[in-house]
Amino acid sequence: MKKLSLICMTILAVFAMASCRGPQGPQGPAGHDGNANVASSTLTIHDYDWEWIQFYVDGDGNPRGQHSVTIDYPAINNNVYNYGAVLVYMNVNGTWSQVPLTYYYNDGDDFYEASIEVSTLSDGGVRMFWTESDLWKVRPETREFKIVAIEASVYSHRSDVDYSNYEAVKTAFQLAD
Repeated sequence: MKKLSLICMTILAVFAMASCRGPQGPQGPAGHDGNANVASSTLTIHDYDWEWIQFYVDGDGNPRGQHSVTIDYPAINNNVYNYGAVLVYMNVNGTWSQVPLTYYYNDGDDFYEASIEVSTLSDGGVRMFWTESDLWKVRPETREFKIVAIEASVYSHRSDVDYSNYEAVKTAFQLAD
């Protein structure tokens, strides 16, 4: 009987000590309200990240084609790919413009036109294409892009959002920059 009461007292002592709490510190700052069903990232695509895809050589011997880059983005799962949304924006002079996009620029001497297109990959990523209007082999400069992947459960209920406007998407889904 002494053995049983010793075991019981030991168990009670362990529980009593485990439930003791030390002094509580001050509450930390409030965290950002996020959205677990929406992923967003800003990526820098360097000029050397783009790969040249040659279509043909013209009569003067000039190569013609476009540049592409593939970006792995694990937030693009089957649900997002099949039923949700993948949005890509490019920073154009401090403003986020949705891709696909026709982009006009100059190098100091001449004006150029390029089209930027995006294709969502079923295995979790995107492939972007940069095509100069004359198909010249002009390597794109380093650029910033945002990728936003929205789960179907959220996307299907938010027809009120202007998805072409990054600021509207950022506000609607509480995205942090």
